[in-house]
Amino acid sequence: MLPFFNEVLLTMNTKKQLLFTALMVFGALVFGMIIAGGLNLTEPTRAEEAGRIAAASEEDSRREQARRVERHAKTSIDSFADLAEEVLPAVVTVRVVRIEEAPEIRGLPDFFRREPRQGGEPEEQRFPGAGSGFVITADGWIVTNNHVIDRAEEITVGMNGREYSAEVKGRDQETDLALIKIDAGEELPYLSLGDSDALRVGDWVMAVGNPLNFDASVTVGVVSAKGRSIPIESNRADFANYIQTDAAINLGNSGGPLVNTAGEVVGIATGKAFAENIGFAVPVDVLQSVLPQLRDEGRVRRGFLGVQIRDLEHIEGRYHDLDEPHGAWVLDVSEDKPAEKAGVEAGDIIVGVDDHQVIGTRDLIDYVAGHSPGAGVTLKVLRDGERLELDVKLEERPTLLAAAEEPVPEEPPRAEGMDWLGLELQPLTMRLRERAQLDRRQRGVFVSDVSARSVFAEKGFQEGVVITAVDDNEIGDLDDLEQATAGLKSGDLVRVEALIPAGQRFFSVIEVP
Repeated sequence: MLPFFNEVLLTMNTKKQLLFTALMVFGALVFGMIIAGGLNLTEPTRAEEAGRIAAASEEDSRREQARRVERHAKTSIDSFADLAEEVLPAVVTVRVVRIEEAPEIRGLPDFFRREPRQGGEPEEQRFPGAGSGFVITADGWIVTNNHVIDRAEEITVGMNGREYSAEVKGRDQETDLALIKIDAGEELPYLSLGDSDALRVGDWVMAVGNPLNFDASVTVGVVSAKGRSIPIESNRADFANYIQTDAAINLGNSGGPLVNTAGEVVGIATGKAFAENIGFAVPVDVLQSVLPQLRDEGRVRRGFLGVQIRDLEHIEGRYHDLDEPHGAWVLDVSEDKPAEKAGVEAGDIIVGVDDHQVIGTRDLIDYVAGHSPGAGVTLKVLRDGERLELDVKLEERPTLLAAAEEPVPEEPPRAEGMDWLGLELQPLTMRLRERAQLDRRQRGVFVSDVSARSVFAEKGFQEGVVITAVDDNEIGDLDDLEQATAGLKSGDLVRVEALIPAGQRFFSVIEVP
């Protein structure tokens, strides 16, 4: 019996050992899984992996949203009214007067025709005009369009209810930009120049100016397109890749700023198409490239090749075995100009200049124009399947309007006697009294003609006006007028009293030239 009992005990001990061993192995596995899980060494389940990806995606979204908010905060405002308040004080009205020969109106009855001026001189008239501009420095430098101040004999700037005489400091027909200067006697608000290259199609912009003489007008739109090439003037070379916008640009907006939502100038309004919601502005990057020369030299000097070129069409690129229709096709070469001297021929395709690829004519024009006359460039040319490199020494590009380069004529001497008045005068006879519908006892001097260059023309004096007083001096005849004006000096101010036909009285203050 004892052996049997011992055998049973042995069997029970063996089972306990096996159970203990199993428990130990299971515990070790559990402990290992816990440790491994803490170290991210376990293979995640599909649900766990999906959760982790979702969490990471949510974090990325939060970061992207934060970046958008930060970018928006830098380039946006709470209201366009805030932007207008910031920009308007630095925007000006540019008023000009051009004096030109009066056009002949055909078919006008002889009764309405004026007699020719003495000496057979052509009749001249004053033609007022207006545009916009904006201040770029506190000491009064102002940017506007060249076509606003072109041929102007008088330029005044209206700003914050005051008028200032302006002087042209520089102008450039090719970019339609001009720089004028006023002396306000105080620091002026001004606008910062932005980065037009950073503009994107669809960005908000505001146009500010004086359309149709409605001062301080703002319109809002978006950038509709970039890099537009348009013929603002039929006889002007085009060096500006215009910004197209649907912000309203009308007559009088010319020269005004196009600003982004940060209040920075990104363009200069310069024209509109014959369609609604299509306006154009010179990119501010173009202004910044010519501004130093306009300020220091009064004009822009550009490099010049002397070729006529156009873009390649796709089929023409295939004909010349080009992968893409890239290059500027030379249509003509001007005689004795840099391109001809370097060996460029009509029919050549210019595919590069220095280290720059020429995708189209714009690339070549901008690169060459950006170099000073006398600089050397290397043209990479495709001719009859052969690639050539031609070294060219650039000359100065001729300008179509040389007015800015011509010497300023000397100021003519002040006329003696009453000639400076710029008036043709007659004694007030009975016949002239009847013509002016005046009382027979009315005294004064009859104005039979007013020169367009006269200071009186600026004040609206016309044929038929009767001058009756100068300051406190009554004017009864020509002798009275001569005595009243004899002691006046340049810069003196005098009050002139006059009558228009039918006897309506008016007063005007004249500054002696």
